[in-house]
Amino acid sequence: MPDRISRPALLTALLPALLLAPGASAAPVSVPTDRGTLSLPAPARRVVALEYSFVDTLLALGVQPVGAALGTQGGDRGAPPYLRPKVGGITHTGSRGQPSLEAMAAARPDLILADALVHRDSAAGFARLAPTAVFPSRRADLDELNNQTLQIGRLVGREAAARQLLADQKTLIAKARAFARKNAPTFVAGVVTPTSFTVHTQGSFAVPVRDGQTQFETSLEGLVALNPQTPVLFTAPDEKPVTDTWAKNPLWQKLSAVKRGRVYTFERDDWTRGRGPTALKLMTAQAIESRFLQDAAPARGYQYQP
Repeated sequence: MPDRISRPALLTALLPALLLAPGASAAPVSVPTDRGTLSLPAPARRVVALEYSFVDTLLALGVQPVGAALGTQGGDRGAPPYLRPKVGGITHTGSRGQPSLEAMAAARPDLILADALVHRDSAAGFARLAPTAVFPSRRADLDELNNQTLQIGRLVGREAAARQLLADQKTLIAKARAFARKNAPTFVAGVVTPTSFTVHTQGSFAVPVRDGQTQFETSLEGLVALNPQTPVLFTAPDEKPVTDTWAKNPLWQKLSAVKRGRVYTFERDDWTRGRGPTALKLMTAQAIESRFLQDAAPARGYQYQP
C-alpha cells in the first residue's frame, strides 16, 4: 500500500513547479545584453521593467511585472493609452527617467530590465539590487526590439512564447503588406509637440539613419524642402501641435501632401512610446484602418485637421 502524503506535504513538493508559468523552464539561462552576457541560475519570476517596451513584452509573454516605471515624475506622461488597462495592478517604481531605487528594492526583483540610453549612468546601481539586463529601447529599431523580445523571453523562461510572438508578427506584417498600395509615394513620419517636429527615419520603430540617428528635428522650411507626398503626424490629444501654427503659413499650403489631402494623424503615445509586440499589433491595425497603407484619403479620426 503506498504511503499517504498529506496535503501540506504535497503542496510543499509541488509549489516550485506550480509557480512556473506554462511552458517555462527552471534551467539556468544566459543571454546577450547591451552590457555583455547576463546569466541567471533560473528564469526570473519577479521582474521590474523600466521602459514601456519591456512592460509590453512581458505582458505579451504572459508575465506580470512586479514593478514598472509608470510614473509621471520628471515630466513623463505615464503608460501609453493602449497599456493603461493592463497595468492597473503593477507597482509604480518611479518614471522612466527617474526610477526609484527604494520602490524597486521593495518589489524584491530577481531581474531588472533597463534601457541602454536612458539608464546608461544608473544601470550599475540597479545591478546592486538585482541582475540587470540592459537593452536598447528608446532608440532601437524593429530588429533590435524583436531580438530583445526573444532575449526577455529566455530570461523569464518563456522562449517558446517569444518565438510565437515573433512568428505572429511576421504574419501580421505580411497582412499589412497585402493592403499596401504598390509604388505608393514616399512619406515622412514625425512626432509633433507644441514646440517641435521630430522626423522618425526607417531606423526607428515607428517607421536611412541620418548621421547615425534614427530621429532628427526639422522646421516648416525643412519640411517644405522634403516636400513629402504623405506626412504622418504623431500628436497628443491634450496638446496643441506646432503644425497647427504652421498650417496658417502659406508655406504649408505648398506641401504636395496638403494639396493631395494626405496628411494623417495618430495617437503619439501609443505609436512612439510602447514599442512592443502589442503596440505593433495596434499600429498595424490602425495603419490599415486609417487607409494610410492604401494611400487613400484618411479615414474619419485619422485626418489631420489644424
